[in-house]
Amino acid sequence: MKECVILLAVLIGFSTHSIARQSNVTFQAKDLQLISQRYTGSAVNWPLVIEVASHNVSENSFTLQASDVLQLQNFASFSVMVNEQKTRISQLINSGATVFAMEQYVVVKDVIASHNAAIDDGNLEEAITHAENLLQEVDLLETTLMENRVVDVQAQLSKKKGEVDKKIGILGNWTDALLGDFFKQADGIRTMIESYATLSFTDGSDIQVNPNTVAVIRKSRIDKLNDASDTEITLEDGGLLAKLSAASKQKSTFVLNAGPSRTELKSQNFYAEADGPQIAKLSNYDGEAIINSNNVTISIQKNEGTIVEEGKDPLQPVKLLPAPTLTWSSADTVINKESLLFSYLEIEGAASYEIQYSTSPDFDQQLTEITTQETAVNIPNLPLGMMYVRVQATDQLGLRGPYSKTARIIRTTDNKPPPVFVDNMTDNTILTTQEDFALEGVTEPDAFLTVNGKKVNVMTSGRFSHMLNGLSGETELTLISRDPSGNQSETTLRVVLLTEDVLFDFSIGRESALNSQQVSSGSTIFSAKAYPGLRITITNQEQSRTIITDKQGRWGTKMSLIPGNLTISFDDIKTEQTFISKSFKVGGI
Repeated sequence: MKECVILLAVLIGFSTHSIARQSNVTFQAKDLQLISQRYTGSAVNWPLVIEVASHNVSENSFTLQASDVLQLQNFASFSVMVNEQKTRISQLINSGATVFAMEQYVVVKDVIASHNAAIDDGNLEEAITHAENLLQEVDLLETTLMENRVVDVQAQLSKKKGEVDKKIGILGNWTDALLGDFFKQADGIRTMIESYATLSFTDGSDIQVNPNTVAVIRKSRIDKLNDASDTEITLEDGGLLAKLSAASKQKSTFVLNAGPSRTELKSQNFYAEADGPQIAKLSNYDGEAIINSNNVTISIQKNEGTIVEEGKDPLQPVKLLPAPTLTWSSADTVINKESLLFSYLEIEGAASYEIQYSTSPDFDQQLTEITTQETAVNIPNLPLGMMYVRVQATDQLGLRGPYSKTARIIRTTDNKPPPVFVDNMTDNTILTTQEDFALEGVTEPDAFLTVNGKKVNVMTSGRFSHMLNGLSGETELTLISRDPSGNQSETTLRVVLLTEDVLFDFSIGRESALNSQQVSSGSTIFSAKAYPGLRITITNQEQSRTIITDKQGRWGTKMSLIPGNLTISFDDIKTEQTFISKSFKVGGI
């Protein structure tokens, strides 16, 4: 580069001095950045101007010949292109380029560095060459990113009862499926009579497979950046219940093929029955399901169903029968007998009722189903401990309605201490935002119950309710339940009053989540300690992240925040009640 003395005014600023249009352009050193902006498109390109201009040292002025001006103007288009690519690179970084395409990202950074070095050296031709190179390398960065982000994932056989088979690939043979087996794309699952299975996917979604059912995983992929999944299941025969996670319902694609139909689910609770490829009965209990068959598309909403037959348009949405009402005064009952008469009110238009009982509240372990036309059924051979029971009504078309509320049956014996089950408790902790809180649960109906020494009335169903007033911080409680035989059980728990001061006592970057309303964009680590049983949802513009606290209440994640709105909410993982939510504004770095 030509050696010259440039006055400090070059770096400080420039006047509003105007340059007359002429063949040659002469200007003072203090106007160097203005001239660079005018002819190259950016003030930072001033070394290129110095390189092509002639310098009058005595007057500290520069002169550009007409040909010099043309060269600089030609370079301006490349300068604009480089700036556009830099914006594109920032977007690709937000999409995970530094994680999923690191090697190519380094190449792109080297090209930009070489381009900037050529400008600093006043090498116009070399700067243009690197600018042209940058476009190609950024294209390759985008291609590499997308290839590495989306990968195939497997589903796992998380629960099974009875005989369950697995077929590896389309041409594979059926073999015995073991608990914990993985199922990938093109693998099949088959259940026999009185057999059940649950396939669990990486996004938290489950497929509960009924007896005498055959299903195939057609597609199972996940975007590693935002955990959005792309899943497709084909139900060849039988029935299954698709239970999408909240995150999958919001941002993932889940397709269920049943009979001649193809359904895209935006529902956390959807049931399908298929009689081979000829007919399918579809019931939706949440959100929306978009169904296509015979080139006709319909949408069924919550508590609607349809029937799809081969060669026919889908039946227009049918309102499902309501959930039956239990005849019991309480959903929780403690008994000492081996059997139970389970009863419910009649539903007009019901062709039959399906009763399910299981040792799991999700009805995916030791599940038994009874079909009857009566409004009561005897459940025999109840095991000791907890049993969950529910019922649904099926209409004349064979469409299953939503389930009733789940009844919890607690079978105990007289030689054991009376159990105490407290509602909405996780790891001996109850969370609330109410200073006045009703502690509720169930024990044996004839038990004498105290909470911190105070007697609590127990109803004939075993239910109890005790009001706690003026809660603050953490309140330790001891529940003692004693039956007439003298058997006694003791339960210790804590009730936590959740406040913004408690949940938002952490930092977002350099800012306090408790005291700030605005935070900075860019890569941000969230890390804090709250309480077990919480689900934290962080939403920033179009991106969202869900985290569950561990047994110590710890949680954390990392996100690349973008300018716009940021919302952080704390929910109960059992009831999905939102405790506290707070919004922030994300600004520039």
